Amino acid sequence: MFNYQKICHPLFKDLPQRTKEIILCRFALEEGKRETLESIGEKYGLTRERVRQIEEDGLKRVRKSPSFSNLAKIFQKFRAYFKEQGGFKRENILFNVFDNFPNSENWVFFLLTLESKFSRFVEKKDLYSFWVEDSKIVSDVKKIIKECRRVLEKEKKPMTFRELSQKISQEPNLLRSTLEISKEIISLPDGHFGLKNWPEVNPRGVKDLAYLVFKKIQKPLHFNEVTKLIDEFFKQKSLELSPFVVIQATASLNNKKTNPQTVHNELIRDPRFVLVGRGIYALSEWGYQPGVVKEVISQTLKKAKKPLSQEEIIKKVLAQRLVKQNTVLLNLHDRDCFLKTRDGRYTIREA
Repeated sequence: MFNYQKICHPLFKDLPQRTKEIILCRFALEEGKRETLESIGEKYGLTRERVRQIEEDGLKRVRKSPSFSNLAKIFQKFRAYFKEQGGFKRENILFNVFDNFPNSENWVFFLLTLESKFSRFVEKKDLYSFWVEDSKIVSDVKKIIKECRRVLEKEKKPMTFRELSQKISQEPNLLRSTLEISKEIISLPDGHFGLKNWPEVNPRGVKDLAYLVFKKIQKPLHFNEVTKLIDEFFKQKSLELSPFVVIQATASLNNKKTNPQTVHNELIRDPRFVLVGRGIYALSEWGYQPGVVKEVISQTLKKAKKPLSQEEIIKKVLAQRLVKQNTVLLNLHDRDCFLKTRDGRYTIREA
């Protein structure tokens, strides 16, 4: 365990007072948050560029200090950790590992900056901030993230680290560090990984919560039942669903009871759901096709590419719609849409 402040104290001994103060402020080595060039400039009546120059000159002096060699063991420790983790590490995780004393985070940041062989990659839209020893690895990391995303999209479900490891041929620690810096691939509380835009990972609103209910129940449901289950699973934090779903989904709800009409409206508008009966919906991914009964009959005949018997049509339509047999017959006997052949079968009437 290193006392960074004690080891680094001699580095500042020969620095001009203003230079020392600026470095202390820039890296928050005494307290508080790291200050920007602008805020320090306002404090000292300097331009942003001038503060940057003073900081750069101060760091150069520190690196030339006789005491700089005292940091060798710390840098060696950092290098060993990077090597063990695949060559890089997400910044906040790295800081937690080397959190030895109060304000360690800022001292570690300062020390990593001092050693020119370490590089920091600033947080972006798709990546968290991370540090590397060899920046050449970054292109490989982006390829690994792309491959992980491809595998998850193909599987269409959250996967454990072990499952991903079996699909992606990479050293485990390198793969884990890669997953940690990605904003597109989310680590879930139950140990699975999923894509950020999946409702299972980041549900948004009632429609995604309804989708999660259908995925759990695995059968068509009336919108009133869907409403009841949304409140039961998420607002009461039911154990019926895995913890990560409950934790993520609860954030999408307020304390009021879910409105059935709101659920009904969302189900109607979202192509993931298909109306299969009076107020009863199913998931389109289960093979259900949109449309009223007459349209389902037409789709059935088109798919068959030949006339079908009344019994065959009824069987196929009832597999798609929860309606009475007479409802199918009533639509089938519409002479403007369907034609009965001489052998008693039915086909689509040509326009």
